[in-house]
Amino acid sequence: MIITVVVWSGLTFSTALSLLWYHAKQTRTERALSLTWLRRPNRFLHLLLLLGICQNAVIYKVHKNARDDNKFSIVMDLPKEPDNSSLLSGKTRSSDVIVYLAQFSNVHSSYGAQSDALSQSITGLSKLQKSLDLLYKNYLDQFPSCNVIIFYDSSSPPDLRTQVELRRSRSQLEFRELNGTWWEVPYGLDEKRHHKWKRPKYSIGYRHMMRWFAVLIWPYLAAEGYTHVMRMDDDSYIHSKIGYNLFEYMRDHNKKYAFRQPVRDSAVGKGYDRVIDDYLFEHPNATTRDLIHSYKNVSRRVGFYNNWFIANIAFFTNEPASSLLRAIDESNLIYTQRTGDLVIHSTVVRLFLRPDDIQWFRDFTYEHMTLCRVDTCGSSTRTNFKGCPENGGVSRGFGVYSDEEWTAFATKIKEQFDPRCEVEIDWNFIGADDSVRDCEVKKHAACWDYLKTIPSATNGTVKA
Repeated sequence: MIITVVVWSGLTFSTALSLLWYHAKQTRTERALSLTWLRRPNRFLHLLLLLGICQNAVIYKVHKNARDDNKFSIVMDLPKEPDNSSLLSGKTRSSDVIVYLAQFSNVHSSYGAQSDALSQSITGLSKLQKSLDLLYKNYLDQFPSCNVIIFYDSSSPPDLRTQVELRRSRSQLEFRELNGTWWEVPYGLDEKRHHKWKRPKYSIGYRHMMRWFAVLIWPYLAAEGYTHVMRMDDDSYIHSKIGYNLFEYMRDHNKKYAFRQPVRDSAVGKGYDRVIDDYLFEHPNATTRDLIHSYKNVSRRVGFYNNWFIANIAFFTNEPASSLLRAIDESNLIYTQRTGDLVIHSTVVRLFLRPDDIQWFRDFTYEHMTLCRVDTCGSSTRTNFKGCPENGGVSRGFGVYSDEEWTAFATKIKEQFDPRCEVEIDWNFIGADDSVRDCEVKKHAACWDYLKTIPSATNGTVKA
């Protein structure tokens, strides 16, 4: 449509100019138009410039209307290259990348000021420093071939001193700001209505984060030439050595997605199931009946606690995953219903990947724990206090400890919290009494009805 408008408008203006010039040059009075001022070259150029501006305005208006009519999709119409302004010149490019999305302020955009059970302040920088220290000690010092990118948004950028400190002895680490296309409300949504969206205490920035990890990260990293990505949160902690290259393991065993902790999450948002069912109806050949049956009948809510994952990027940028992500993105539920990236990852992976394509890494000890932020929190039967574990916990790495060693390690974790905190030590988990624990220790049947189909879930340790 745009090409047609350009051609016809160009022909129209060119023809008009030719006729005007022809008539202006006539010498016979009865055949000439009263446009003698056109005979002056400068006047003719001015008219040409004016008509060109009008032509471009028409083209822009038609393009904008066409884009609006087609419900402009950020997945399809992303820039071919992301902003590389912060890229380090001359840096060796790996096909693998570990990504963080960090906040460097003392107050979290959604969780507010955070503190532990001893009322000691927990800042974004302190968490990130601990996470990086453990990541390098237990993995990257042995396998340094991948890149590390710490993303941030303009609301809490790291100062130069922080960047220098975190990059010391970490040559593959870089910082990048997310802005523009990558960090904005989708077209057609009014962020001034945020107070009417579900769970408004979660900020616009938090919803940008969910959209980033659910939808936008894939085309961004694909445009950079990456094939595999590992996500780490600033409060993701790897507590034990990993003795093999995780990315190579994924490639060698043809795995498309990997996770560390399973979970059940029912907070999908009103209308989400309808979006998924409509997609499956409109794309009957997108996946197999067995995978649809497993997704719909073995609890839709079972999935992956995706604060840590490894993924094959091409799986998400190609069909059918890309078209389902587009449908979810265009529904705007990420913003209006707070439909999380955890839910979206779990849906896409469960619908389009066979269990053999998925890896449950269980041979390293991993922690991701959210602490209670108010005076009291929890269910009517279990109450915790500010600084106590509210979600998540520490998953035991199989083959890492003897039972006695695990008990000693878990006890040290428990001793970090107020004695009033209800923190139980299970044979393979310590943390909050939530759905992560239920799935890890086999308390919830629906979790294990699905998880037992993943080969690595029954293997215990993983051998490279």
